[in-house]
Amino acid sequence: MIFIVSKRTAIRNLFIICSLFFIFMVPQEVFAHASLKMAEPAPDSELKAPPKEIVLSFDERLENELFSIKVFNENGERVGKRKPEMSKDQKSIKQSLPDLPDGNYVISYSVISADGHPVKSSYVVSIGQKTVLKRDINQLVLEKQESSAAVNVFTSLVRILFYIALIMTTGWIVWGTIHNLEKDEIKSTFRQRALHLQIALFITTVGLGFVQLSEILDHWTLTEIRSILTGTTVGISLVATVLLSLAGFPLLLRFKAVDLVWVMMILTAKSFNGHAAAFEPEIRSMSLQLDVVHLLAAAIWAGGLLYILTYWKKQREHVRQFLPFFSQVALISILILIVTGIAYTLIFLPQLNYLLHALWGKLLLVKIALVLLVFVIGALLRNTMKKKKEDPVGSLVKIDFSVMIIILGIVGVLTHLNPLPENEPLEWKNQDHNIDFTTSISPKTPGYNHFKVTANSHKEKIEIKRIELFLIYKDNTEIEPIQVPFTDIDPSKNVQYKINGTYLPLEGNWTAELRIVDSDDNEKVFHKDFIVY
Repeated sequence: MIFIVSKRTAIRNLFIICSLFFIFMVPQEVFAHASLKMAEPAPDSELKAPPKEIVLSFDERLENELFSIKVFNENGERVGKRKPEMSKDQKSIKQSLPDLPDGNYVISYSVISADGHPVKSSYVVSIGQKTVLKRDINQLVLEKQESSAAVNVFTSLVRILFYIALIMTTGWIVWGTIHNLEKDEIKSTFRQRALHLQIALFITTVGLGFVQLSEILDHWTLTEIRSILTGTTVGISLVATVLLSLAGFPLLLRFKAVDLVWVMMILTAKSFNGHAAAFEPEIRSMSLQLDVVHLLAAAIWAGGLLYILTYWKKQREHVRQFLPFFSQVALISILILIVTGIAYTLIFLPQLNYLLHALWGKLLLVKIALVLLVFVIGALLRNTMKKKKEDPVGSLVKIDFSVMIIILGIVGVLTHLNPLPENEPLEWKNQDHNIDFTTSISPKTPGYNHFKVTANSHKEKIEIKRIELFLIYKDNTEIEPIQVPFTDIDPSKNVQYKINGTYLPLEGNWTAELRIVDSDDNEKVFHKDFIVY
């Protein structure tokens, strides 16, 4: 086997290039997937007068295509069909409303986050002093937006197969540019395998496009399809990836420079279809470069393993010469994967303990364990090569390849999941011998929320005299507890306090402290820990 450059030079250049990419482009802060940050009116609001407009603010830039706000009354009829507007920074949408009569209303919204993921949800508000808030009309009015289990499995499988095909194909092409293929038999097999990989990449790219369009589009009309493919980042990325995969058939394996340019272009196109595209404009280009380096390192490792397995049986001497060089390059590639992976984790997650609260984090921990297993397999492989034992080498490479496929499968799922856990309304219920209470905070996000406490006294001749709710921020002891300013009510066995306001201003760890005083001046204190993401 004749290398274009020496092994030491190739390894050094690979390390320097990837290190420089990493050093100069790590962004400082970003959140993946758009989440509703502020809503006016807020979820579960009980309004005395009808609102003039709906304003929804998100924590991430949105695509400026196919966003909507729909309002439904208790009969499931849509009201206020005016077209919503998007702000200049593409982080909020608003829609003016007609004069709505008293009653319960469902506000349903649909947007596309900058990383290409559709964000759809709804909530309930009530209008009128005598109107009782009915949360359950949310399910009665709206169609279920959750996909079936079979659909979720299918979409995940398509994403996994696309990611594996992308990494395998680009890695195979990269290794074809690193060294010359001496024998005609090796050249023929290499070209044949490259063709098969390109076909798999094209098919899975088309499949990915179908899956993503299905998630985004409400109706398969030419107008909406054109809007997505030409007016959104994810659409342009899909078109570019399909065109590049097609262009690979006539262009690849003719000129090494063209091969490398094609690899970088298709990896870059993929990077625009994922979390990296959601960054703020000033750091988006750096984050995309970081993603390309991560993908390239994965491709080099995966492509090399595929190369070894392809020629292990019939070209063992060729593989034996290739293994020492690959072992060193693979080690550098995995180290780069680890460093860039850690960087992404620190960027996406404000706190590392969030890893335990979302599926993204749990899968990432499994991936980390598998990467550690790869290191163990690599050490055994290098030790076996030194002892010149061929049979164990083949078995270890097969195990390494299998672990790599599992890791790529996990990454294929991670690219679509939200790294941050989802905020869900707090519903805190407690039954005491004398008092039952329910405390709710909705939507339990930083900023504007609806707070409600309902309490009931079971003891005869004992009434509830006062209820106080304090919110304690545990991440900064210098911040004093925030009291939710409920208004006083007449003593009663059954009481209800409710108020809207920005009494939950920060994300992080909180404790709700509820103080209930009865008519005999007995005070009971209850605590509930919760997290605001």
